[in-house]
Amino acid sequence: MAPLVKGVKTYPEGANIAFLLVHGFCAAPDEMRTLWEFLEDNGIASFAVKVEGHGTTPEDLKNTTWKDWFNSVKIGLEEVRSWGTNYVFIAGLSMGGALSTLLTAESEDIDGLVLIAPALKIEGLLPKLVPILKYVLKDREIDVEASQEKYDIKRTKYSREPVSAYHELFKLQNVARKSMSRVSVPCIIIQGTEDKTIDPRNGKIAYEGIGSKDKELHFIEGAEHVITCHPTRKEAYPLILSFIERIVKKSV
Repeated sequence: MAPLVKGVKTYPEGANIAFLLVHGFCAAPDEMRTLWEFLEDNGIASFAVKVEGHGTTPEDLKNTTWKDWFNSVKIGLEEVRSWGTNYVFIAGLSMGGALSTLLTAESEDIDGLVLIAPALKIEGLLPKLVPILKYVLKDREIDVEASQEKYDIKRTKYSREPVSAYHELFKLQNVARKSMSRVSVPCIIIQGTEDKTIDPRNGKIAYEGIGSKDKELHFIEGAEHVITCHPTRKEAYPLILSFIERIVKKSV
């Protein structure tokens, strides 16, 4: 039976570990490609869910709320659970990190959480201005080609980002931050030092806010925001694999 949400499934033969992978804002599952390929190479299954309103057109995104995005990841988790693997992990990038944090806080039987450059808080005046600004300025224009120059892996990215979607993102971040203390599963947080999309302090915000006793924070020197599409993923992914192996070994 086909999943109720779209996404990319990888399931190597004999896999007993499965991941839900959650992409970032105004992006699509393909920005998680290198991670699902890495997991697949290590015998781990995954489902990279397409968050509602993403991977299509900016007009679609305008007609969604953060609750629609969250519903996508909830359904994605149900899909992963249906595979019947022994272990289930969640990994989120950027906005996907906020969604993954909230999902983990509200779910049972999650074995571990991986947060990559989690977008939990945007500093400055923008969050305060957006509720009004969205009625004046409909979209933010993005130079997609220029924005991807620093990455060796290209990904789907909207050239127009609806300002109304930013308002929903900020709402999501508020809810996610409030939920962090209820996350009790092991967690690894990976943050780039050269992140220019969000303040790198978001990694510390996640580390200090997550309620888990078992948690790790790693700063990757020189890493940009979308680590999954940046050469420094080669430093990040072994950390994730070690985390997975430690959690699985601990439960045996």
